[in-house]
Amino acid sequence: LPEAKAVGGVSAARVEAALKKTKQFLVAANLDPAVLEGGRPAKALDLVDPGEKDLLAELRVALRRPTAENDPTWAFTRFDPDEVELVGQARVRGRMTVEPEPGTAGKALIKADYTFVYPVARAGGGDEVTRTIVRRTIEVAAMDPARFRFTEGRLWISDYNSEIANDDCREGDGVIRPQFLTDREEGPEPTGEARDPYDRSEGLDRPEQ
Repeated sequence: LPEAKAVGGVSAARVEAALKKTKQFLVAANLDPAVLEGGRPAKALDLVDPGEKDLLAELRVALRRPTAENDPTWAFTRFDPDEVELVGQARVRGRMTVEPEPGTAGKALIKADYTFVYPVARAGGGDEVTRTIVRRTIEVAAMDPARFRFTEGRLWISDYNSEIANDDCREGDGVIRPQFLTDREEGPEPTGEARDPYDRSEGLDRPEQ
């Protein structure tokens, strides 16, 4: 985590607490073994400020009834344990920054941008190991309680986005489905533009809904 300093009228202590909570959310959403096996991300949801009713409702509906327009994989990394299994530790690279919100006193924005790389194989065995690369961005507001209302000890998420490489794009079923070499050999030729999944030099485009 970056060194916590007072930013935008928010104390260093509050910035530090928000940085730690942001890390906890990213870990709970993307590295919790139960969540990776398709489980409910209860720890991550419990970190979100209950005042963010619309966001929490959206995430809970996505988990119960995923659709192409509201897929929980946009926020949480989940695989189908009947199809694939993790065969090693996920690798993580990224960073967090803190900056004042322009034109708003008493609010600092924590911006996290991380890439998670998951080695997976077919469930039940198989020699081939492939990788799924998930890039997550999340923006969290740290606020001065004299100016804003929020729940102490929780996260106020201003924005989040993601990009997933090596997913067969069956959008809307709530899990990531990695492709293996044999899948690509038997499937249609890719038609999209080739992209480097490790490149974080550009921002993420929001999916069209």
